[in-house]
Amino acid sequence: MSQFGDLGRQYLQAESYGAAAFCFYRAIVENQENGNAWNGLVLALSLMRKEYDVQTILARFAMQQGVAYDKDMISFALMMWRQSPGAMAEWLRRMLTRGGLSAEEKQALTQMAEELEQSYRDLVERYGEELLKRQGILSLSEYADRRIELDWLMAEPLDNVFEQVKVWLEQDAESVLTAVRLLCMVPDPRSEKLLRRVCRNEEIDPKARTHALLALRWLGVRGNVKLNKFEESFVINLDDPKPELTVSVPEAYKPALDRMKLWIAMKKGFVTPEQYERHASTDEKELPAELAAKVEEADIPGVLQEVVHTLIRAAYDKYYPLVPTIKGTRQWSAAFLMLMKDYVEGIGEEWPYGEPERDETAVGHRNWLLSGSPDYYDSIKAAGRLRAGQAG
Repeated sequence: MSQFGDLGRQYLQAESYGAAAFCFYRAIVENQENGNAWNGLVLALSLMRKEYDVQTILARFAMQQGVAYDKDMISFALMMWRQSPGAMAEWLRRMLTRGGLSAEEKQALTQMAEELEQSYRDLVERYGEELLKRQGILSLSEYADRRIELDWLMAEPLDNVFEQVKVWLEQDAESVLTAVRLLCMVPDPRSEKLLRRVCRNEEIDPKARTHALLALRWLGVRGNVKLNKFEESFVINLDDPKPELTVSVPEAYKPALDRMKLWIAMKKGFVTPEQYERHASTDEKELPAELAAKVEEADIPGVLQEVVHTLIRAAYDKYYPLVPTIKGTRQWSAAFLMLMKDYVEGIGEEWPYGEPERDETAVGHRNWLLSGSPDYYDSIKAAGRLRAGQAG
C-alpha cells in the first residue's frame, strides 16, 4: 500500500474519517488500481454519511477495470443504490468481468443483475426515463461523472479553498454546513482553526456548530474543544465526547426505536398484545432474541424509520450537548409513532395501524423532536404534492 494508503488506515482506525478520506483519495490519484484505497475511501465516506460521494466513488470503482474484485464493496453498493436498480445492475455486470469470483458468486451476481434489470425496465415502463432521471435515478456512468468535494480539493490550490470556505462561513446556514463538511477532509492547521471558531460563534446555526465539533474529530483533532450554545460555554473532550457525538442516531435512542417497531409488529400481528405489554415499558437495551426476530419479520418500511431518524438527528444536533436522557422508552416510541403517522397521512397514503398511544409525556417528546425540524409539516405537504403530481 502507498504512504497515503497507510496513513488513511491509521486515521480510519482512529475514527478520523475526514482525514482518512483525504488520504485514500490521494492514494487513488497516485495509483487508480489501488483496491485497498478504493475500499477505504468508500468506508470513510460511508461513516460520515456522505451518500452522494459514496455513490460516485462506487461508480468510479466499477468503471476502473484494473481494480481487483472486492466482495466487501457489494454490500456498500446494494445499500447505496436501493432506489437505482439500473445502476446497481450495471455495477454488478462490471464486477462479473473481474477475476477472483467463485462459480457460486458469479451465479448469484448474475441472477441479482437480471432481477435488477427487470426492475429497472418496469420503472421505465411505468414512469419513463426522463422522470426517473429528474428524481436522481441515473446510469452508472452518470454517477461516476458527478463532481464531489474531494475532486475540487485536489484540483484547487489550498489557499483558494480556504478563501472560498471563509466566504461560505459568512453566508446562510446551508453554506456554513457545506464549509464545515468540507473542512473535515482538509488536514491543514487552518481547518482546525476555522472549525474551532465555528464552535464558538453564537451567530452560526446551532446544528452547524455541532457538526463543526464532529468535523474536528473527523479531522483528527482530540482533546478539549470549547462549544458555545444557548449563551453558555461547554468544554467537550473529543477523546471521549459526552453525550455521544455522532452523525447517526445516538445509541441511547435504540431501545425506544425498538419499542416503536415492536408496537407496529403488534399491530401487524407478528407480536401479541401480551408480548408488547411485557416489554413496552422496559428500558432494556435489547429485546429478547425471539421477539427481535418477530419484529424483524414484520418488515417495517425503512423509509418510515428514516423519517424518525432524521427528526432525532436534527433535534440532537440543535440542542447538543443539552440533550435529554432517554428514559421511559414507551413514551419516546409513542412520540416517534405520532410523527410517523403524520408523515404517512401527509403524503397521501393510508396509515393502517390505528392511533398511537398518547399521553402528556409522549406529546412533550414529540414537540421536542419537532423543534429541531420546524419545517417538518411543510416538507410533508410538498412531498404530498409531488406524489400527487406524479400519480396524475
